[in-house]
Amino acid sequence: MKKIIMTGFLIFPLLISPLVLADEITDQIDTGLKAYKDKDYKGAIEEFKFITVQLQKLEQQENTKLLPEPLKGWLVKKNKENNQVALNILGGGTSVSAEYQNKRERVKIEIVANSPMLAMVNMMISNPMIAASNANAEPYRYKRIKGIKEKKGKNTVEITLLMAGQVMVKVTGRYLQDEAVLKQYLDAMDMKKIKAALL
Repeated sequence: MKKIIMTGFLIFPLLISPLVLADEITDQIDTGLKAYKDKDYKGAIEEFKFITVQLQKLEQQENTKLLPEPLKGWLVKKNKENNQVALNILGGGTSVSAEYQNKRERVKIEIVANSPMLAMVNMMISNPMIAASNANAEPYRYKRIKGIKEKKGKNTVEITLLMAGQVMVKVTGRYLQDEAVLKQYLDAMDMKKIKAALL
């Protein structure tokens, strides 16, 4: 019985944290609207800046659900959010990523959407001549999604896919015993869901 109660205490904060954040946002919206009605435009701007940051955090939490669960025998490392900060500086967009580990083997998955940085990726995938200029790269197709497969040195293989020119899925493997694990991770992702959520 004590074990059940303790488990409840541990889980409860995880369940309510998004609700608490949502309540904070509602309060800030009310405060911002009041400032606007009072013609305190500077105050309203500051409130809505805060709201934007909080909404971005909620969006980030939702987008991490687009990343796959680890394959059997693998562990997932904490999702990184530093890429999102970099994208904001470089013109905006959305980014989520995670690293997976199985002993020495490593797989990193990155999903980037609606970023100006994807223009170069789109150019490489759309124009095979550009991809052909890299001796270590070759055209790659996952189902009906076009991409590029690239080898970097002896131990790194990278597959980059681009959907609708705006959503990139990149899977990078290091020290893999079998490159097929990259396709297994691609299979573990719902590409239609990713595209629908980020476009």
